[in-house]
Amino acid sequence: MLKELFFGSLKESLTIILIIFFLMVIVEFIVLKYKDKIIKYLKKSKFMSYIVSAFFGVIPGCIGTFAMDTLYMSGLLGFGGIISVMVATSGDEAFLIMSMAAKGEISWNIVIMLTLLLFVIGIISGIVADIFRKKTNMKFCERCEIKSHAHVEFKAKHFFKEHIFNHIIKKHIWQIFLWVFVAIFVIGFLQENINIDFSGATMIYMLIMASLIALLPISGPNIVLIVLFAKGIVPFSVLLANSIIQDGHGLLPIMGFSMDDAVKIKAFNFVVGFGLGLILLLFGL
Repeated sequence: MLKELFFGSLKESLTIILIIFFLMVIVEFIVLKYKDKIIKYLKKSKFMSYIVSAFFGVIPGCIGTFAMDTLYMSGLLGFGGIISVMVATSGDEAFLIMSMAAKGEISWNIVIMLTLLLFVIGIISGIVADIFRKKTNMKFCERCEIKSHAHVEFKAKHFFKEHIFNHIIKKHIWQIFLWVFVAIFVIGFLQENINIDFSGATMIYMLIMASLIALLPISGPNIVLIVLFAKGIVPFSVLLANSIIQDGHGLLPIMGFSMDDAVKIKAFNFVVGFGLGLILLLFGL
């Protein structure tokens, strides 16, 4: 039975990772190609900055979030803007949930609804964050420097080496594959061998666990929540809370820039994600 479970999990993981790989290559190219054109809308109005920030956040993967990290650390994006990004983003998990939808394991309606919710909540959270910052006179981004960044060359050799191999393959794909495989294998094993009651009050603990896992500045552990959701073990409220709080690898540059800022961002996201998740859970969603 373990042998069948192992190879079944391996086959499913390989199928998922191939879909994710092609999605990551496409998104990487599009964001690099049109990033500068989209960013110029940041300067049009304060409200537009929240919309653009949330838009970059919902782009699957970390490249859109990293672009906004750069603007934040350069002093071109405010606290509310970076909150919009981090609330809206769900990192590499966005690729996973899309790949599962492509395989029919999750409804595309769920994927669209989750994306739209993260986008809207990101915009609102950014506005609220700036109001809170002004009311409390909170300090942020105090070590800003304007830096010039060279334009990316789109020659095939450069794109393959720097973006497909050094970024996607070396930094993301193998980690996502390992986490997907482990999650599918372990959850499959538990379902077949251990009778766990995931109903009632237990969901509160699942919400707490999902929210705490989301505090980690990495993508991997959050993959477990998507697999649990796909198998019908946890409700949408738990998935949404985890998606709001977590930001994949998106917070890592800011952690290196200012740990104080990173803590403030995570704390704000946790309050928003856990609060909304709890409300939806109490309504049975």
